[in-house]
Amino acid sequence: MYSAGRNPIQLSRENMRKVEEMTPDEITELTGILQYWQGIPTLLRCPYRPDMSDTDVGLIGFPYCGGNHIERMQYLAPRAVRHRSSSYHRHVRGFPFDPFSVLRVSDLGDVPLPHVFNPDMSTDDAENFYRKVHERGIMPITIGGDHSVTTPILRAIGGKRSRYGGPIGMIHFDCHADTAAEFGGTRHNAGAAFRIGVEEELFDPARTVQIGFHGPQIDPTLDNWSRERFTVITLQDILDNGLERTASDILRVVGSGPTYLSFDLDVLDPAYAPAVADPEINGMTTRELFILLNKLKGVDLVGADIVCFCPPLDNPSQITAMTISELMLQFVAMMAFHRNQGNEVTPARSMTTAT
Repeated sequence: MYSAGRNPIQLSRENMRKVEEMTPDEITELTGILQYWQGIPTLLRCPYRPDMSDTDVGLIGFPYCGGNHIERMQYLAPRAVRHRSSSYHRHVRGFPFDPFSVLRVSDLGDVPLPHVFNPDMSTDDAENFYRKVHERGIMPITIGGDHSVTTPILRAIGGKRSRYGGPIGMIHFDCHADTAAEFGGTRHNAGAAFRIGVEEELFDPARTVQIGFHGPQIDPTLDNWSRERFTVITLQDILDNGLERTASDILRVVGSGPTYLSFDLDVLDPAYAPAVADPEINGMTTRELFILLNKLKGVDLVGADIVCFCPPLDNPSQITAMTISELMLQFVAMMAFHRNQGNEVTPARSMTTAT
């Protein structure tokens, strides 16, 4: 596993000496650079720290699909992403530094879910876990899981009880609005997180933008709840106005305050992410997505999730897992960029040091 803050190319050059002179840890580290599949896989091949020590950004698996009534395979996603993302401990093009030298990034393991068969109790269990993450000043990047996982994360890191002292901003990529009321016997379903977030004042509607709506609808009024409260940028809006204006609009809405990013893979065309719950044809391309994200690199990103991956539906090349891996790396780089503006590395904020 890579040492925190050490560039892998530099490390490999340093260690290109006689194997007899290396420690066992150095041998393992060098082997991991030369062969991605060596050793136990972790998210982005980062150190595994379930005790949450020495961590600025926590990569977390949330193996849960109890809120989705259509596909029930998302619980397999974190393990699949750990396998594929082991080759993505890299420098990101377009960012002038190694993000792993700016931030201490760790794999914190999976969210413990002792009541996994009960959606409401599982939401409480997850909130308790993320509250511990948040109290330590750690910014979470989560691999779900269906989109119900966003609710407990937001309850822990947004709103009056958070170290930010109130609602945070929201960037939401999705082909659906996910503002449903209670259905299927639970409020904590996969289509409700962005209604709950408003009702509980976890994020600020005035600083919320939903991006990428497309595809046919059961009811043409389904997006109205969002349009009455948020800034909505449909996929057609992106195509009509271009990526530059889209990025400008997003930055104008979220401003300079702490902001969360929730990414549902169904915003992408199935050509780029085939292994997705509730897919819709004719979505965004990965090229459009990463160009847009690079234009948002100054956002104060304090957390993110990537949801709705169903590994058994992926193709032999694991293209969906590859897309998720690069997205996760992009989010780490965006967090590092904001932290590193002015070339000053500042410590993570914690509940005990916040003012």
